[in-house]
Amino acid sequence: MKGLIILLLTLLSSSCSSEKVLSTAPYLSDKVRMASESNDSSTLSDDDYDQITAYLSQGRWRWIAFYPILKQSPFLGATSFQEGLDIAMAYALPENPEMVLKFVNQSNVNKLCNMPFIEPTPDERERYFLQTRAALNRLTTRKEWGEKCLAVLENNYKTTQEK
Repeated sequence: MKGLIILLLTLLSSSCSSEKVLSTAPYLSDKVRMASESNDSSTLSDDDYDQITAYLSQGRWRWIAFYPILKQSPFLGATSFQEGLDIAMAYALPENPEMVLKFVNQSNVNKLCNMPFIEPTPDERERYFLQTRAALNRLTTRKEWGEKCLAVLENNYKTTQEK
């Protein structure tokens, strides 16, 4: 009987936590929009910024679309978040290359199309390179920036292989 109660409580708590995760994205999206419109990001916590970065890294199109908004006021004061935005977009590249490439330009191509690691293992570097190269090669649109992005990626990979 005690085991059954523990099992039920575990199942209930996991279903409650997944509901919280599902409701977090729309709520957080609204917070970002309101902060942008009011030019006041004080309602966003460090956890919110971490979650935004996680959503971006996963290649979620709605969050990638926020990229240009997040690169300007009122979000500029969150220094570590700003540093992580381009890294998150680089992680998103193999997941959603067409969406990421919408925001690639001359000033950020070397950041968004580069490997998003500080000290990767050879396996991490290889896996990211192969996945991202395959994703960029499958593109049917955004060919110009896709080719530039691929060149940056391949050059970086070659340079890290030589070290």
